[in-house]
Amino acid sequence: MAFALLGKLLDIEWMLRRDEERSSAELSRHDRELMGGASPAGPEQALELWLEARRRELGGRTLGGRASELLSALHAGLVGLSLLAGAGTAQALLRGPSAREPTNVLSFIFATLVWPLALLTGSLLLLAVRGRIGRSMLLEDLYLVGLGALGRLSRRAATGESSVVAQQWRALSRGGRRYRDLEVATLLSAAQWYPIAFHLGAALALTGGALFTDLAFAWSTTNDSLEPQTLSAVFRVAAAPWCNSFGVGCVGPELVQATRFSRFTGEYALPHGGVVSGAWWPALLGCLLCYGVLPRLLLSLGLSALVRRRSARLVERVLELRARLQGVMVRVSPAGPDPGGMGPPAPLGPAPAPSPHTLPCWVIGWRGAALEDAELRAVCTRLQLVSARRDAAGNGDFERDEALLRGASEHAAVLLLVEGWEAPDKATRRFVQALRRAGDRPVFVGVVSKSEGSAELAIWRDRLSLLGDPGVRVEAIVSHPHHGSQEARA
Repeated sequence: MAFALLGKLLDIEWMLRRDEERSSAELSRHDRELMGGASPAGPEQALELWLEARRRELGGRTLGGRASELLSALHAGLVGLSLLAGAGTAQALLRGPSAREPTNVLSFIFATLVWPLALLTGSLLLLAVRGRIGRSMLLEDLYLVGLGALGRLSRRAATGESSVVAQQWRALSRGGRRYRDLEVATLLSAAQWYPIAFHLGAALALTGGALFTDLAFAWSTTNDSLEPQTLSAVFRVAAAPWCNSFGVGCVGPELVQATRFSRFTGEYALPHGGVVSGAWWPALLGCLLCYGVLPRLLLSLGLSALVRRRSARLVERVLELRARLQGVMVRVSPAGPDPGGMGPPAPLGPAPAPSPHTLPCWVIGWRGAALEDAELRAVCTRLQLVSARRDAAGNGDFERDEALLRGASEHAAVLLLVEGWEAPDKATRRFVQALRRAGDRPVFVGVVSKSEGSAELAIWRDRLSLLGDPGVRVEAIVSHPHHGSQEARA
């Protein structure tokens, strides 16, 4: 189910908060016990095994599991209500020959198709807008309201569990921007099924009425503001997909002219208008399915595919958990190659023993950016890294840079040192992307600047955010030249 991912994210954050008061040694021992001797071959498999073990340890009673259940129940209820709403709307507009007036084709189209399509267009525009609206805050709030209402009606309402679930979800949204794209895309994908159900309900009511009752159709406007030729041209284009392919549901000028209706006289424009008016319903059904159901279905499937692709490397968004899981992973860490004859990594001198939560790191100085040994150790300690290899790149020797990427190190993380005053140009961004493609690991871009709030640091963060890659993080390395030291700040 689509909401299983949201439950998974909630559980990860909830469990990490539960572990904040425990020591590193205790957590490492506990994680190994949970794995039960399993040897995951990669970080994603390790995350899945860890989460499954933690849920099993808690008897399956986790906040994420409960949230997934409530959201699934809410989703099913809303889909059912949307189906009934679509059927009711269509039923209210459909009329037979015995009615005072036949079904107005234009009113039916506007109520069941045009306005929902306008809502779809508005949703896509809001999705494209940056800022608060573009982050779909309203959609999330609506789900939270429904989640709280459903929780209060459930048997567990007396325990206050529903309010806890809502609070944890809000905390996830505020403190877990690393999941923001997954959360919004999942909710948008699920929300498409409500208009899909509405259109299907209207289509079912229309089909049932046409097959089992006697429906009459016509069209009319105030003061004859719409000419038959215009309406015929519109429906000729709209019905082209099924009319040209299957020869059904075609709307010709003769049908439009014959079914023009006057409410003042209560008669069709041509005597046989009532007899031929039944030819309208296949065209209306085709419009509902082709322009109502199909676009929403494609959007939902596209968003679902986007969520699956971006969640394939979920562990890269939770770097603190990935560091913990390094201790239970089977990794092959041969000595890094020496591309381009650059020689062995520069010695760092004596370094403290890495803790169980540190990641072995490949340090690359971009266009001459470098740190002293002690300064580099301080940066790595702050970022929970340990330097295992050092190289240089970006000095104009493109063949050397390509050789460096081809012989990419197998270390679990990359720290790319850059000077803040350097522009984050296309070459830099392409090198960062190449580093990400070369291995399943996070890339920290350490920007050496004089202050954490400097304009150059904001530029780096803005330009690298265009990559849309949660595995790329910009970290400030604040320089203090008078003291000869540097400090890394997140």
